[in-house]
Amino acid sequence: MEEEIKKDLKEHLKEKRYQHSLNVMEEASNLAKHYHIDEEKCRLCGLIHDIAKEFTNEENEKFIKDHNLDKSLLESDNKKLVHGYIAAIIAKEKYGFTNDMVKAIKYHTTGYPNMDLLGKIVYLADKIEKGRNYPGIIEERTLAYQNIDKAIILCLNNQINKLKKENKKINPLSYQTLKSLENSFKVSSN
Repeated sequence: MEEEIKKDLKEHLKEKRYQHSLNVMEEASNLAKHYHIDEEKCRLCGLIHDIAKEFTNEENEKFIKDHNLDKSLLESDNKKLVHGYIAAIIAKEKYGFTNDMVKAIKYHTTGYPNMDLLGKIVYLADKIEKGRNYPGIIEERTLAYQNIDKAIILCLNNQINKLKKENKKINPLSYQTLKSLENSFKVSSN
């Protein structure tokens, strides 16, 4: 299946995004080994997560209409989210991915409250893969292999602060994910 997905990615993505997908697959694989969960699931989710990232507006509109998705995904504020929703459907319909895999792909840009370990790994692998370089990434990468929840909290805080500085809208799911993770720490430290 991995080779078939790679072939599809080469057809849909520019070389730079294809390389990013391979890097995310590799990072997800490393995190899976470290946290002792199904490596193949993590690899496949990391590989396919951006398959719809370079779809045209017309392709997105058709997909949303054909699959009865919320039309608000087409709004400019949701431009960075729509590819995850579409990728999740492609993963399920074309490749038979399981529901946990589909959910991890769907929410790989924002996370979601009470994320399972697969969701955490896909989210984090996308942020810290070796091709990325931004302020704070070294600390995020280090923390990823020490405490995955703390690493995601750091990533979310860094992302939210960056978007605030740029006066960009922050998706409510990012805040909900952050609050969910912070609350789990409060509970576990009592």
